[in-house]
Amino acid sequence: MGLYDVVRFEGSGTNWLLHKYRQDEFNTKSKMIVGTGQIAILVHNGKIEKICEAGSYTLDTELLPFIKGLTKLIYSGKNPYPMEIYFINKRLKLDFYWGTSSPIDLIDPVYGVKLRLRARGQFGVRLVDYQYFYQTLIGTLMKDNYILFDVLKDFFRGFVNQKIKKILATQIISKKITYFDIGLHLDEMQESIQKDIESELAKYGFEVSSLSIENVDCPEEDLQHLTNILNKKAALNQLGESGYRTVRGYDVLESAAENNGNAAAFMGVGIGMDMGRNASVGSIVPPISGNGNAPACPSCGTKLSPGAKFCPECGTKIVNKCPNCSTEVAPGTKFCPECGTKLL
Repeated sequence: MGLYDVVRFEGSGTNWLLHKYRQDEFNTKSKMIVGTGQIAILVHNGKIEKICEAGSYTLDTELLPFIKGLTKLIYSGKNPYPMEIYFINKRLKLDFYWGTSSPIDLIDPVYGVKLRLRARGQFGVRLVDYQYFYQTLIGTLMKDNYILFDVLKDFFRGFVNQKIKKILATQIISKKITYFDIGLHLDEMQESIQKDIESELAKYGFEVSSLSIENVDCPEEDLQHLTNILNKKAALNQLGESGYRTVRGYDVLESAAENNGNAAAFMGVGIGMDMGRNASVGSIVPPISGNGNAPACPSCGTKLSPGAKFCPECGTKIVNKCPNCSTEVAPGTKFCPECGTKLL
């Protein structure tokens, strides 16, 4: 096995996190070059002897004092004192994308509607504790002398998504944030998530540099249901309860009329069920009060005041009749004395 004079790793794109140098035998004149954005870890007998920043180094006794007492021994062609060199990418990796793999099921705390929220975003990480990372994850994640960021994404994805789902649900429920107001609280949600994720990734030697929530949404049918409730609430606030019921009553009648043959059946069902009272068209659409319903003089058509006995314009005597049985009744009578029909 030959001795290498120059030890370096020129990198393989930006997706690599760690590369183990292919040889472990060096002489005291070998040079090591650590590129920009790299860290080199020198390991002897499983112990980190030196961590080298970017630059050029000679692998001599000044850099590695332990080799003073080593003598090159030939034993079956192998070096009994191997030294491993690991190159680590210390650049900030920003494109760690996350997304909830399953919906966050919760009840909107304001409107009481069940929602299935989904969220996605990204975060950036950087390896800062090289020794801890070497001791905890290299043996687990390294394959073919490499650890790629893609492997790291797979390793972290499960608990990152779990943490994010828990924090989003907790914040929305505890602070009573309705779906349409989530955008106003994204900053504080991001801050809480980042702190929680930081504490987890620090266990493996990583620092979270940033975290963002790009979007929080729900299926179209959930959103439509919530929108309908908001529209009804807005109409009720604008029209008041009485006005809203009037409008809704006309909507019911219009819908029944559009269904043509079903209209009569609909009204019959309403009357049969009594609809909480004696159902009629009037019970669905409340009568409109005001001059629009004022009686008119049969001679000249002048609008009359309620209870008027003579027309103020032409003097014609006003005779009130029951609309059901045509019985003459006195002005101001509330019920027909003949058939009992309500008059006022």
